[in-house]
Amino acid sequence: MTHNHALDFALAARIMRRRDFTYFGMIGSATKRVKFERRLIERGVQPERMDEMVCPIGVPGIVDKAPPSIALAVCAELLQIRSRAVTADVSVTARPTRQRDLQALRV
Repeated sequence: MTHNHALDFALAARIMRRRDFTYFGMIGSATKRVKFERRLIERGVQPERMDEMVCPIGVPGIVDKAPPSIALAVCAELLQIRSRAVTADVSVTARPTRQRDLQALRV
């Protein structure tokens, strides 16, 4: 999303109030995710919806924090999601989640 955590949170809160997004991901850390989850739940987002927020974005296992590496990891994740959607003929309104995506990768 952005370089500003406050702006990221404001955007995350608006996105998570919606139910019409296909994918929502943001650059971050596990710590940022935990903080955002707590704050979103405090503001009325249902806890079970937290798996719809992908943070940190990018294919698992990439530990390099250099911007080009992050960009490649994010592109790889988006390509995987897109490929599964095309293969499964998923409608645009279906919302994949990181948990389901990771399960699909293990199949």
